[in-house]
Amino acid sequence: MSITVLIATYNRAPMLQRCLAQLARQAFEPGDEVVIVDNGSSDATDDVVRTAVARFPVPLRYVVEPSPGKSRALMAGLAAAHGDVLALTDDDVLVGDDWLAAIRALWREADIGLAGGRVTPGWARSAPRWLRFDAGIGYGPLAAPLALLDYGPEPAPLGDRTALGANMAVTRRALDAAGGFPLDLGKLRGTLLSGEDHALCERVQAAGFRAVYDPRLVVRHHVPADRLRLAYYVRWFFWSGITNAALDHRSSARGEAVRLAPLRHWVLRAARGAVRLAAAALTARLPRCIDALTDVAFAIGYLAFCANRIRKGGRRTSSGTRQPEAA
Repeated sequence: MSITVLIATYNRAPMLQRCLAQLARQAFEPGDEVVIVDNGSSDATDDVVRTAVARFPVPLRYVVEPSPGKSRALMAGLAAAHGDVLALTDDDVLVGDDWLAAIRALWREADIGLAGGRVTPGWARSAPRWLRFDAGIGYGPLAAPLALLDYGPEPAPLGDRTALGANMAVTRRALDAAGGFPLDLGKLRGTLLSGEDHALCERVQAAGFRAVYDPRLVVRHHVPADRLRLAYYVRWFFWSGITNAALDHRSSARGEAVRLAPLRHWVLRAARGAVRLAAAALTARLPRCIDALTDVAFAIGYLAFCANRIRKGGRRTSSGTRQPEAA
């Protein structure tokens, strides 16, 4: 079984350099390779890759995809990849020392199409007091804007949960059957649109392939200081509302016309969140303030997507709800 490690990058040359240095220490086997897709960088990304090529233990390919968007970059990388399994990570991630070995062992143990694992934090500075995670029981919703993931210590079917592109492996056969990476979702410059990982996990399983979570797959994701500000959280949950509305829209087989009841649901959710926010502020209960504020931002984002579809004469699904997905 050959593995292609696939990384999309944009203007993160120093982080990419550290990412590749860690990756070079993996237990590669004959036929393995690494594909770096430069999504239009204007920094020293090309120099970093050229320097790494000379001493990398397996072929290191460099692909340029100027059209912005992570999903577009990954599709360009897929076209250049030769591996049976695509191991996805990001330029701001340090994979675990046995990451590739764990992926290979997992595929030798079971017939699966997709696997995801834990994404742990690499803090740029101390986390604020309102952002606390309970060790040993996984992460709550506030980990999603930081692209952190922990579904617990035991392997399990993925089901309707999401594996993150920072730590995901998928067979080429399953990826082809799923139609590749969804080009209408994923990060675009100037937005925090996401959803591509969730859509891929759904589509792989809908195509008849098993998808699993396995805690042996571990990576460390850099968490910059600017993502630890409340303003970033509000913006992220607003875009998470847009993302979830987009996912609901594309999951409908018929594309039902917008109905007033679903819109009322989100208007009421925003209003109730605002009331909870005011009550929490009066009692100076910070955790409840954060919870209410992010819920309001999510509901407004969902409504913004619906309003945009209505203005354009579009169609969407009814008011199904989803958990926020990581960016």
